[in-house]
Amino acid sequence: MGEVIALIRLMPDGVLNDGEMQTIIDEVRNVIKEPVKLGRVEVKNIAFGLRGLNVTVSVPDSEGGLDPVVGVLSKIDKVDSVEVVDIGRI
Repeated sequence: MGEVIALIRLMPDGVLNDGEMQTIIDEVRNVIKEPVKLGRVEVKNIAFGLRGLNVTVSVPDSEGGLDPVVGVLSKIDKVDSVEVVDIGRI
């Protein structure tokens, strides 16, 4: 079986400073566990000081999709929403 690669956008619950954004990034790195592989984590400017995180993950096709990953990411403190922006197969 192949792998599914996804771009997931995390939006914080407000305008966060650099330290708070780094805390969310660190937490993303801590909660993503095998067999999910964490790719890139990028801070993206949205508007008026609001920033989001683009997180790239790859999941084995047989693992039940992205719902468990989205569920774990949505439980991170100061994260308001989690959205799968793009998905593809490798």
